[in-house]
Amino acid sequence: MKRLLDLAKAIASANKRSDRSVRSVGSVGSLLLLFAASGAFGATPTPPAKAAPAASANFEQEWTKLIAAAQQEGTLAIASGGAPSRQYRPVVDAFNKKFNIKVEVSTGNAIDTVNRVLAERKGGKFTVDVALISSRENQQRLVPSDSLVALPPLLFHPEVTDLSKWYKGKHMYTDKFGKFALIYHAGLEDQYEIWYNTDKIKEAEIATLVKQTDVFDPRWKGKIAGQGMGDPSGIRQMIDSYFEPDRGPDWVKRYMTNTGVTFSDDRRILETWLVNGRFPLQFVATGTEEYVALAKKGLPIKARYLVKKAGVLRASGSGCCISAFANAPHPSAAKLFINWFLSREGQMLTHTLIPNLDRSSLRTDIPFGEVSPQQRRGFGKEYNFPDAEPSSGERTEEAQKWVFKLWESRQK
Repeated sequence: MKRLLDLAKAIASANKRSDRSVRSVGSVGSLLLLFAASGAFGATPTPPAKAAPAASANFEQEWTKLIAAAQQEGTLAIASGGAPSRQYRPVVDAFNKKFNIKVEVSTGNAIDTVNRVLAERKGGKFTVDVALISSRENQQRLVPSDSLVALPPLLFHPEVTDLSKWYKGKHMYTDKFGKFALIYHAGLEDQYEIWYNTDKIKEAEIATLVKQTDVFDPRWKGKIAGQGMGDPSGIRQMIDSYFEPDRGPDWVKRYMTNTGVTFSDDRRILETWLVNGRFPLQFVATGTEEYVALAKKGLPIKARYLVKKAGVLRASGSGCCISAFANAPHPSAAKLFINWFLSREGQMLTHTLIPNLDRSSLRTDIPFGEVSPQQRRGFGKEYNFPDAEPSSGERTEEAQKWVFKLWESRQK
């Protein structure tokens, strides 16, 4: 108490000497509050504002140095599946324009691409730097062959390493080691997507498809087309169906062997069949950006959606995961691309430059842009994400063997 009175007297004396100085503070009471805030009365002092971390300046230096090294290499080689080779061209063009680095992207499906890359590596040729390849090819072939390096040591861009900007506050990987194949895009599967030709199938007919088993009605026999097991998405569809409560192994077996489905591994052929009505129904459809575009142009095709019992996120197709090759011919360009691609800018471009996108980034700080309405995760909502679980690879491989065995029996 005595200390408080002494302080008050000191303030009053100061007030007489310089009325302006007290007015600048506001009042004796204000000064007392300032003293209290300073800890003069034993109150806990307010912690000083934290200075900007030195890492920010260090990052700018390292980033500039990395750009120079990547430009010295001059080229980036990306091994991709079918979707990225087509869809990501505007994104890699933006990288080329920004950093003046030539980007070579492989074409063809994921299986063919991995076949070529592994054959080259076995022969001592190391031709690619980065993989934009499906979770299945990463899990079953690239990781077991020791073709990849761990990603975490390569990630240093603050927008990438700030985990608060990522779904569930962490980076998710599709390999069992949790470090080789980072999932950047995921598809939301809380409903089944069916496409049909409106000239051949009327609204009243398509409305009879309510349950998954309704497709087995004899009226649909000979009218259905589907992706074959030579298409990575085709096998993935059946693997996912194997685990889904609405479908399951019995459904998969019946769909593949007893429903009269005409299969093709060629997406363009499936598209043509749907548009011209030769096979007017695709009951199992994924990767349908082109269908959406054609429907918008007025072609006679339309989607029907059926709600799933259990909605999940899927790291489906080649537009899901990024990984880095060991013995990369252009390591600096690879590191630069990975950090830029996973940054806010890079992931935002995937949302704005790829039309009718049927999946969305696991970054939570970018607008949906071109992401289709069905793929927009609810704010704050969490979903089961089996592909991000360490055991998913083994379970997927078991289901895949079962599906392929079924497929082979169908071909006899």
